[in-house]
Amino acid sequence: MMQHPPRLLTPSLLVLQFLVIVGVVWLKLRANASYFITPDSQYYLQAAHNLLKGKGYVIDFEGKETFCAIWPVGYACCIAGVSWLTTFPLEIASKCVNLAAVGGCFWLIYRRFSDKAWFVGLGLMSSSFIQLYTNTWSEALFIFFVLGFAFSFEKKNQIQTSAHELEWMVWLIGAFLVRYAAVFLFIPLIWYKKWRVVLFYSLFIGIYLSYNFYHTHTFTGGHGFWPEEAFLSRIVRGLSGVGEEVLFFALRDWDLKTIVSNSPLKWVIYGVVLAQLALVGVVLWKLFFIEKDKPKKHFSGKIVLEIAFAYLFFTIIIYLTDESIESLYFRRLVPFSVLSVVAGLGWVSSQKAIFEQTKWYFVVFFVLSVVHAIPKSY
Repeated sequence: MMQHPPRLLTPSLLVLQFLVIVGVVWLKLRANASYFITPDSQYYLQAAHNLLKGKGYVIDFEGKETFCAIWPVGYACCIAGVSWLTTFPLEIASKCVNLAAVGGCFWLIYRRFSDKAWFVGLGLMSSSFIQLYTNTWSEALFIFFVLGFAFSFEKKNQIQTSAHELEWMVWLIGAFLVRYAAVFLFIPLIWYKKWRVVLFYSLFIGIYLSYNFYHTHTFTGGHGFWPEEAFLSRIVRGLSGVGEEVLFFALRDWDLKTIVSNSPLKWVIYGVVLAQLALVGVVLWKLFFIEKDKPKKHFSGKIVLEIAFAYLFFTIIIYLTDESIESLYFRRLVPFSVLSVVAGLGWVSSQKAIFEQTKWYFVVFFVLSVVHAIPKSY
């Protein structure tokens, strides 16, 4: 029987992974009457509605219509654009934007990892990430632009041309127009002395924030007040959030809190978690004992991992100095998680012996994580 060549098999597997995510998101939306619309979501949708009506980037904030400086224009603009093109309601359009961003991430991973992309793409299938895609939040689109920058910067960092700098600027501007947190990308730019890109990026941000100030007399909507909470208490609470994200990003079951205590479903969820922990144990055993005496290749995902930790460092600093950042929970930390997981799986895929001995454990682990994301009641 003729076998499918890897160049055709890998895209097929990525499409399958993407369709699984789309299916789970659809199930979650069917099970939630509010369509996972949070207070932040309402403002995004309101801004998108006003853009469609030709009223500009304005929202009704504290009882009066005002220019929206709290969030940059990118996410609301994308929602409005999708709604205009498809005639979908804004709520559905927002989910389409998120899923398009996820599809874009799979495309970026395919370009970067080629025949091993199906393996690295497993990292996008954790229960926390799927929950993020389901909400009307800007993080999925933000991750697409940050991941695009990370891969481009990793590939073209050593041989820098004007074309490379222009490509980096496209990713940087895209990220900033979705979330102001994209200023964290100054860290790798400065670390690797990309001074011309730093200058142009600074100019763009300065112009955008000046436009905000012209309309609202604030640069980002008035954030930046020093927290009144005790500093040590805030540090402990922040570290707790980071620890929870690191340990449970693929183990969270979003229905666990709503299931009654005596329901058999709770034991099913606990059983899935135990199976995942067992798989982690097996993989660690193979990494640290069976493979420890074999030479390892150069870690090609070093820059991606550095960008992940740059984001974590930036987020912790902002959390410690801005009272509007109430906690470090999965939504705040998921860009760090995605970049770290992609870098980690990318490293595993580059180690032939380790990859061959552990790949199916990773597959089962992330399939079980998808089980956590599936709604348990309707």
